[in-house]
Amino acid sequence: MLNDLRYAVRQLVKNPSFAVIAVFALALGIGANTAIFSVVNAVLLRPLPYPDSDKLIVLRESSHIFDNGAVGYMNWLDWHAGQQSFTDIALVRRESFNFSVGAALGSPERVRGVRASSGFLSVLGLKPKIGRDLSAVEDIAGAPNVGVFPAEVQFGRNPDVLLPLSEIAKEPWMLARDYHQGWSGLGRLKPGVTMSQATSDLNAIAIDLEKKYPQSNAGRRVRMRPLFETTVGDYRGSLNLLVAAVVCVLLIACANVANLQFARALARAREMAVRAALGASRWSIARQLLVESTLLAVIGAVAGVLLTVWCMDAILALTPPNVPRFHETKIDLHVLAFTTFAAVLAGILVGVWPAWRISHSESISLTLHEAGGRSSSDGLNRQRMRSGLVIIQAALAIVLLAGAGLTLKSFWHAQNAPLGFEPHGVVNFEVSLPISKYKTGEQRNAFWTQLLQRVQSLPGVEAAAISSNSPFDDTENDNFFHVTGTPPVPANQRPTAESSVVSPDYFRVMRMPILRGRGFGPEDLPGEKGHSRSIIIDESFAQKYFTGKDPIGQHIDDNDTLDEHAPPMTIVGVVPRTRNEAPGELNVESLHLVQEYLLASQDPQPENQLHVRTNLRDIAPIVAAVKREVESLDADQPIGRITTMDEAIASSLATRRLMMVLLGAFAVLALVLASVGLYGVMALTVTQRTRELGIRMALGAERTNIFKLVLGQGMTLMAIGIAIGLIGAVAAGRALMSLLYNVGAIDAGAVLVAVFSLLAVALIACCVPARRATRVDPIVALRTE
Repeated sequence: MLNDLRYAVRQLVKNPSFAVIAVFALALGIGANTAIFSVVNAVLLRPLPYPDSDKLIVLRESSHIFDNGAVGYMNWLDWHAGQQSFTDIALVRRESFNFSVGAALGSPERVRGVRASSGFLSVLGLKPKIGRDLSAVEDIAGAPNVGVFPAEVQFGRNPDVLLPLSEIAKEPWMLARDYHQGWSGLGRLKPGVTMSQATSDLNAIAIDLEKKYPQSNAGRRVRMRPLFETTVGDYRGSLNLLVAAVVCVLLIACANVANLQFARALARAREMAVRAALGASRWSIARQLLVESTLLAVIGAVAGVLLTVWCMDAILALTPPNVPRFHETKIDLHVLAFTTFAAVLAGILVGVWPAWRISHSESISLTLHEAGGRSSSDGLNRQRMRSGLVIIQAALAIVLLAGAGLTLKSFWHAQNAPLGFEPHGVVNFEVSLPISKYKTGEQRNAFWTQLLQRVQSLPGVEAAAISSNSPFDDTENDNFFHVTGTPPVPANQRPTAESSVVSPDYFRVMRMPILRGRGFGPEDLPGEKGHSRSIIIDESFAQKYFTGKDPIGQHIDDNDTLDEHAPPMTIVGVVPRTRNEAPGELNVESLHLVQEYLLASQDPQPENQLHVRTNLRDIAPIVAAVKREVESLDADQPIGRITTMDEAIASSLATRRLMMVLLGAFAVLALVLASVGLYGVMALTVTQRTRELGIRMALGAERTNIFKLVLGQGMTLMAIGIAIGLIGAVAAGRALMSLLYNVGAIDAGAVLVAVFSLLAVALIACCVPARRATRVDPIVALRTE
């Protein structure tokens, strides 16, 4: 074996051009597989860093509208008390908190965190690195906030701090079963209990609650999903498709190099004949070729790993910042083991056919001797096999090109989907007032009113407003509603609207026209008990629930207040429907929820987005000025995330952009490799048919006829490959359907672009050998033979 290895090295050194081309092709194929596998390993294969993490289950509530809705606090209390399937169930949700050490010691900050019940860390199987775990005392209103997260916790975006329920346990909205404020349950299954058994256990409790509280719990059931799947399951389909794409690239590269390797084996036929005549067995000849191909693959794998390291930063830069575990991607032992396996597999795929064809014959010495003679021509079976490999490359390339075209068109549609508002020039500031400091609506309203007055007077500011649920802010606020005067509906069939609490200038900031009625104004007095609140609805709300009548002046029961005797809200205006989240996602748009807007002064919220429309290109002065105004109002009040609306929209499309770029890159690789493979086969064909072409020209064939002959042979191979590839393209389109927006599985435009791209490159690849064929001198060709 060592002799074979040394001989293989010498052969590659003697043929540097062949070695470079083969290593380059394999490096692209193996490198692409290494890069994607490193992501798959980090996201899907590596377990969560908790003891027995497969036992961790996330609990949510399903209803007639939401299949994966939030958990109500009161329902969780009943689950916690009655369940028999979990060691414990914790209540948890992501939050951001204000952190201040005093103006003398530093500026206030907004930190990421989690609010949870006692038992959260014990359910995960972790302990805090500093301090102690939460106890049942901290679930009771009035208890102090305690606890610091260990670094190992990965709940959504890695949080910095854990706070208990004590601060909010007695809030009216916590005690109302109709209110589901973003909570999830997290439980650890008892030994021997399956998720199916646990679901039956909890749903028995849910059915009992439905009987006790039909108005709030009608149709509500418990939905369970493993924590691992909750964390990364939504990205499994995308990653599996990327794996399929890079496997196609590797197969194309292997087919390419296999053709090159076979051409080299034919050129070395005399050498093989001599070795056979001296007693070399078929196995020794085949082994030599396999060692050479495996050596090529190993060198290609090393180059591929270096290519992966070089490209990894670019891949991670395209990865959405809020996607769990993607940024844990690295080249570790598991990735290197996979690369080694891919290299060995590629070496076998590349070398097995040439080795078998060269060594397999009834009389190997005679056959190889004949193959080495100049007067021999390539066998029909060998020519078919090489043509078959080219056809496979073309078919796989068309599948990747069509898939990339679909994702590109889908991304274009998503990026250009109508928004219903003007995002350019809007800067968003996340501001959250602590409930402990701003306890009453009057205090909150005073802060927001003063802040808006100050910000609106800043240079470069056209308008400023606040909203509790703004477009592309990763939050949802949905409320049941009932149009006053219409027949009541069962609790489990109540319609739902996406709700946002806004200040009067919100529609001016977003440049949303008032289609009917008016916007919020001074005539809408701050909320007082017994006074009707104003509401603005979107056009879909008006079309669906006020068909054939003017919605202005109509009333909607005020379900957004805990006051059972509150008068109905009055509709004062209609605005366009807005797109609040990324197109195609499982969000309020796909659920077709209508939209409603309440007035901030009538329902002051502690957490809002401050929207500032500016005509300045550089937003740094605006950001600095807003920070100063907030600090002047409250020195302990930080500002959280600051983004432009354009950045928020781009971030919502980041996953689509990543898929588009990666599939596009792999499609280009496939196109290049397929064209190189076609060129290699056609160049070899011209060389081996030199005598035939010379005879044709000696008998009077025109050079144009020779050109068409060679070109037609190459384009025929491409046409067959494209025809086969189109079948695969249909299957690929169906596999991509869950990732596409406003594009069908079969899109004529994407397919045509893929076909013409491959034909154009194939035409160039065939023209060079065809042109060389026309320059064959008949006399020289016949004399040589």
